[in-house]
Amino acid sequence: MLTKILKILVTIILIILPFLVGIFIAKYSPYLEGNNFTTYLWIWGITSLVTTGVSLLLIKYLFQSVDSLFSTKVLLFLLAVPIIGIVGLAAPPDLSINLLKHPEREHFRYVLLLLAAVLFGISFLLFFTNKKIILTPKFRWVMITLFIFAFGELLYELTHHYLYPEGLQSWLDQGNKMEDFGKAYDSFLVITIGCIGRFFQFILIALFAFTLYQIRNVKIWSPVISFIFCILGIISAATVYFTHMSLPKGFEFLFLFFIPGIPFLVLYWIGVALLTKDKENKLID
Repeated sequence: MLTKILKILVTIILIILPFLVGIFIAKYSPYLEGNNFTTYLWIWGITSLVTTGVSLLLIKYLFQSVDSLFSTKVLLFLLAVPIIGIVGLAAPPDLSINLLKHPEREHFRYVLLLLAAVLFGISFLLFFTNKKIILTPKFRWVMITLFIFAFGELLYELTHHYLYPEGLQSWLDQGNKMEDFGKAYDSFLVITIGCIGRFFQFILIALFAFTLYQIRNVKIWSPVISFIFCILGIISAATVYFTHMSLPKGFEFLFLFFIPGIPFLVLYWIGVALLTKDKENKLID
């Protein structure tokens, strides 16, 4: 009984771990006056790697290993590394003219998101190309097709925002007004692509979570949380599209589920669910 309670407590801590560590290093955020960007890089790198390393050792001690999904679950859990870095920044993207004084801060934010995208991409492909996992060929290819669109949009979106400082500098060099840049760079076409991408990403994640539960590799809490966030993400994308990012009063909270980091957070929680599932049942169709 004591062991079971301990496992539950460890699982809860793992779920909020990126926030706990991110808040801890937030005092070193380069957005705070007087802090050094390079110092933050070192603190984030060492802290996040030590945290995830110790966590994996603790998980190995408390929970039984699931060898057939080892690579997938560890890669998804390592999404904690970029999430910690983003939480530790403790600030939204700086889209003011001050952006040009410190472009490295926004570059770093999107490097972290691109790192998360790579971890997501590799872990997903390892899972759905794993022949030990018995799935119908049709379903397997449906998921891979969804992934291609979801991952492609992520790469486009994150690269687009990574280049925001360069776009702003070019815009100002042409004699244009600063206040007109945002709508020109993030045009309705860009927003539309982002909305379509969110549909693919959240549908993919919801089906992924359901598949893992169906083959008994995660407990019920994982698909429930995944479905809630995915539904809110889809509603958010639809609202952003139809309102052109002018969300109605009282519904502004939906924009939280539109930001590109939310899919990675849900995938991290799936990684936690995989790692904390004691026994692996037979992988069946």
